[in-house]
Amino acid sequence: MLIHSAFAYEPSTSIHTEQFWLQGALITWIAYGVVTTLCIQCFFMLVSSINPSRVKKDLPLLVFVVVTFLIDTVLIGAASLYTRHAFVDQRNFPGGPSAYEEDVTDGFISTMNASIVVSIFLSDMLLLWRCTVVYKNSVVPGWLLVSLASIFWLVEFIVGTLFLAQAASTFVWEAINLTLVFWSLTLGVNDLGSASYGAQYTSIVAMIIESELLYTVFILLFMVPFVLARSFQFLSIQAVSTVQPISALLIVYRVAEGKCWTKDTYNEVTQSANIIQISTPRDASST
Repeated sequence: MLIHSAFAYEPSTSIHTEQFWLQGALITWIAYGVVTTLCIQCFFMLVSSINPSRVKKDLPLLVFVVVTFLIDTVLIGAASLYTRHAFVDQRNFPGGPSAYEEDVTDGFISTMNASIVVSIFLSDMLLLWRCTVVYKNSVVPGWLLVSLASIFWLVEFIVGTLFLAQAASTFVWEAINLTLVFWSLTLGVNDLGSASYGAQYTSIVAMIIESELLYTVFILLFMVPFVLARSFQFLSIQAVSTVQPISALLIVYRVAEGKCWTKDTYNEVTQSANIIQISTPRDASST
C-alpha cells in the first residue's frame, strides 16, 4: 500500500515508522522535563545535607546527578536536531525521513548512541551500589549476587563499547547481534537488582523505584518490537533512553530524602517481623 505525500509516494510502513518516530520525540521532551525537575530537586537536597560526615556518601551522588543531567541534555539536543534534519532539512530525501534514517548515519546518531550507552553504564553502576547496601547485613550471601551482577555489568561495558564502534560504521538497527546482546545484558543487570529488592521491600512503590523496574518494563517494550521488526521500536527506544535516567534519579531522590533502604534496614525489618510473630499468639489467646 502506498500513501501519497507532498513529495512522493511512500509505503504505509514508512509512514507508520515516521509517526512513531515523532511521537517518541515528543515523549523524550516530556521526559526531559521530568529529568530536569528531578535533577534540580536531588541537587539541592544533596547540597543542603552535605557535611563532613556525609561527604563520602553524598558527593558521588551529587556528581552522578550533574553528569546525568548533562548526558540527557546532550541526548535530547542531538535527538531534536536529528529529527529536524530528517523532517525539515532533508525533507526531499528519496523515500522520506524513514529512508533517510535507514541510509544515513551522521554525528547526531553517534552522539545519541553514545549518550544512551554511557547513561546506562552509570545507572547500572548505581544499581550495583544499591545492591551492596541492601545485602550489607543480610543472611543471604549478597556477595554472590553482587559479583554476578558486576560480571554482567563488565560484559555490558565491553559489548556496549563494541556496539558504539559498530553503530558508527553501520546503521544501528542492522547491528542486530550487538544490539540484542547489549540490551539483554542491561536487562539482566536490572533483573538481578529487581530480585534483590523484591525479596526485601514490603512497599511496592519502594521496590519499583529502587529496582528500576520501570526501566526494565520499557526495555522489554523496545526489545520485543525490535526482534519482530515492528515500527513501534522507534517510539520505545526513545522512551527507554529517557525513562532510564528518571529511574536512576528516583533512587537518588530516595537516598537524599532518607527513605531508601540502608545497611541497618534488613535487621530492623527482621526484628519487627519476629516481634509480630511472637505477639500474635498472645493476642489471639487474650481474646
